[in-house]
Amino acid sequence: MSRFGISVWIYQTTHSVSSFSTLLLANTVPGMIASPLAGSIVDRSSRKRVMIAAATVSLIGTLIVLAGATLGELSMPLVVAGAVLASIGDSFQWPALSATIPLMATDEDLPRYNGFLESGRAISMLAGPPIGGLLIAFIHLPGLIACELVTFVAATFVVASMVIPHPEPAAPDEISPEESQASLSLLSDSLYGLRWIYKHKPLFKFLLVATFANFFISIGMVLMAPYALSFLSERAFGITNGLFGAGMILGGIVYGVLSKRFSNIQQFLWTGIILGVIYIAYGFSRDPFTLGGLNILIAVMMTIGNASIMTIWQLKVPERLQGRVLSTMRMVADITIPVSFLLAGPLTDRLVPAVFERADASAIWGSSVTSMMGALFSVMGVVLFGGFVLSTAIRDVRKVEDIPA
Repeated sequence: MSRFGISVWIYQTTHSVSSFSTLLLANTVPGMIASPLAGSIVDRSSRKRVMIAAATVSLIGTLIVLAGATLGELSMPLVVAGAVLASIGDSFQWPALSATIPLMATDEDLPRYNGFLESGRAISMLAGPPIGGLLIAFIHLPGLIACELVTFVAATFVVASMVIPHPEPAAPDEISPEESQASLSLLSDSLYGLRWIYKHKPLFKFLLVATFANFFISIGMVLMAPYALSFLSERAFGITNGLFGAGMILGGIVYGVLSKRFSNIQQFLWTGIILGVIYIAYGFSRDPFTLGGLNILIAVMMTIGNASIMTIWQLKVPERLQGRVLSTMRMVADITIPVSFLLAGPLTDRLVPAVFERADASAIWGSSVTSMMGALFSVMGVVLFGGFVLSTAIRDVRKVEDIPA
């Protein structure tokens, strides 16, 4: 809710796209930089304490923004400071939570719990904006931030009351000399996750495929709003955007069901192939009904793919290393996000129009700005489809679940 309120404040105060870009970078880059260190601390400490400490860091960021809004002194530097602290807090919270779930669930139940986790995140994304939009008229931005403050405190108390087991200590013969040497230094230990992934080639190749997909999906996520608004009313856009959130909820449920019949790698590869086909069709969508249906399908495929990725890593990485390895995995996969955001604008505004005209693509997609963005979606769909078809031919990727844990 507070993110919605802050977005409204930025728009009303600055009317600047650069301000939104600055907030986006503040929400992502600091956490990526802190990820390796966060993973090492998660593995060295109580995961419950790390989650509580991470929530406290995010809470401080919220308090900074609340103080500025309450005193009427809110400014972009304060908003950015709050976003930076939230990003750093999340870089500790995410690996601690992801590494805790396998300690509290059996291997058979892990896909179901990961599906629930993805659906829960989707519910917060879906419910936050409309609730924030309803409440901001009555309690204004300080009230929205205060509500988030209350939920932070409540969630922290819930985590503090839980009994979270510790990973079982490894036998001396299970610890490699490299791991022992890395544990002597926090800095060296922070980089151990990257070395561990590179040493396990099937997981390394699997990560590269996921990063490839993330790059094009991230560009698509940037283009979705301007593409839809180029031919839909604001009301229709709101509805189709809401359907995307509903698709994420549905995807978490469907993943839990499919996991009883299909392996995680099968689900991951097939969702990538299907997502490529959907992106191709997305480029030809020109009405709210088609766009809304495709939004649901994209969200379902993305959620199933994300949950499959997480389950594979949780099952294949030793519990004592999951903080370091999962943090590194996320950092590598997410490093494409700011790059995608930076490339989306130049691609749409400069490269695509030039190529579009030379290729006489208007005969296929039309000649409007909408058509050019649609062509980019379709081309990305072809690349995704081809990339995932080729990935099925890579034995290490196809058999990644067969490697010993």
